[in-house]
Amino acid sequence: WDAMARSRDMRVVDLLGGPVRERVKVGAWSSHRNIDEMEDVVRTFAERGFDCVKFKCDLDDDVVSWSRIIGETAPGMKVILDPNERWESLPEVKSRLSALAETGNILCIEDPVSRWRLHDFHHLRNFSSIAIVLHVALPYIAHGQRIKDAIQAIREDAVDGFNFNCGLAHFQLLSHVSEAAELPCWHGSEIDLGILEAMYVHSSAAAASCIWPGDIFGRLIREHDLLKNPIRIEPPFAFLPEGPGLGIEVDEEAIGHYLTQEKVYT
Repeated sequence: WDAMARSRDMRVVDLLGGPVRERVKVGAWSSHRNIDEMEDVVRTFAERGFDCVKFKCDLDDDVVSWSRIIGETAPGMKVILDPNERWESLPEVKSRLSALAETGNILCIEDPVSRWRLHDFHHLRNFSSIAIVLHVALPYIAHGQRIKDAIQAIREDAVDGFNFNCGLAHFQLLSHVSEAAELPCWHGSEIDLGILEAMYVHSSAAAASCIWPGDIFGRLIREHDLLKNPIRIEPPFAFLPEGPGLGIEVDEEAIGHYLTQEKVYT
């Protein structure tokens, strides 16, 4: 995609039909945390300008106390909770949703229970005002995740939105599915380096339904993204790179510095 766009003096986003926005919403991300870390972590993100933060969580986490601490520390900060299917059962989820709804700062819950249990997703969506989100990540081949999962979730009236993670063409296809269903989405990630994150910005900028804060945060937790000039991120936005192709230049010196292994195929 980058080579094709550069050969025609176009941006990758133009190959996707052109941007609907020149900047995309991004959120902070901090994986799994203990409750005594929450205040300092959230304050740091708020001072940087982020207005949404995503945490991983499991059954042992007091997520209600988390959300209250976040509300007191950073009023207006929205929260995405991602149990990665670890909340196990409807009673476990429902016991949390009612209290979380009262805090008023939860943007959504991603994959609260096993993804195949769309009937339970549907039940939770109707039980609480908190948005229920399905993660569809096409690289997760071992988990059997496919584009049809999004269609099935819409058919079952099971979700309020999506986290999509895949390549350019498939992301556009999935974003069109969510747009047709009038549901929002965001672009997921794997704590990636600069080339992939630039791709995410182009994909998100071209997608009308991609309005929730995306997972473009690699530079937050890596010391280098292997780009000569990092993607311009001024929280809570990441800006579409300028110039042809992806609008980035790989830092060959950085690649040499961080290189751990090299193989040559002939």
